[in-house]
Amino acid sequence: MPVRYEVHGRGPILIVGPPITAGNSGGSDPMAALRQAYLDRLADRYRVIVLDYPPTGADAAAAVDVFGPDRVCADVLAVANAAGADRFAWYGYSWGGVVGLQLAARTDRLSALICGGWPPIGASYREMTGAAEWLARQANDAAEARLMVTFYRALEQWRDDAAVAKFTCPRMTFVGNDDVITTGGFTTRIGSLVAERRADLERMGWTVRLVEGFRHDLFMRPEVVVPLLRAFLDPILLKG
Repeated sequence: MPVRYEVHGRGPILIVGPPITAGNSGGSDPMAALRQAYLDRLADRYRVIVLDYPPTGADAAAAVDVFGPDRVCADVLAVANAAGADRFAWYGYSWGGVVGLQLAARTDRLSALICGGWPPIGASYREMTGAAEWLARQANDAAEARLMVTFYRALEQWRDDAAVAKFTCPRMTFVGNDDVITTGGFTTRIGSLVAERRADLERMGWTVRLVEGFRHDLFMRPEVVVPLLRAFLDPILLKG
């Protein structure tokens, strides 16, 4: 099933990944106000593509057993192809940040990468599998929850340090300095881990931004986040 997407604005192409998603055509859209707040701040200078992703309902059920990083990246690249985006910048937060890392490891089509709310190196994907399994149990093994189990299980042996060291596109990570997630007894350090590995990341060519006073819900504050995105992207993509 092709991934539905929306296109807003004109200019260099920026794909905004999860958790910001496209409009829900089937009724209420809890993401509408937040999505619009991002678009109001980005679509004046960028051609912004927003995905209806990850899949839900019957599409999620059909994808559960194959929803690894290869499938996810293929879906994103299929959207880019359909939208005529030979090259594009990617901004994703939390799981969307992980997807950005996987894209950068698989394609040279990224004009820039922004990995928000996730440590590009040093993350424990085995613990994320455990957290995803716990969440799936709480959701009575709903297909949408099982997707994340499949995805993170496929990354348990991924050596992020080695893979990320090979990235060549311009890249930034930003996190709230107080960002830590505890799910089902599994604790994921995000802000403190990025702070600890900041020097390593900068040696690898990353721009690193620690945002004081914020936790994992930082993406809900576009008035804080978008200036970070623009400060990084504008000099790279709006030259001349």
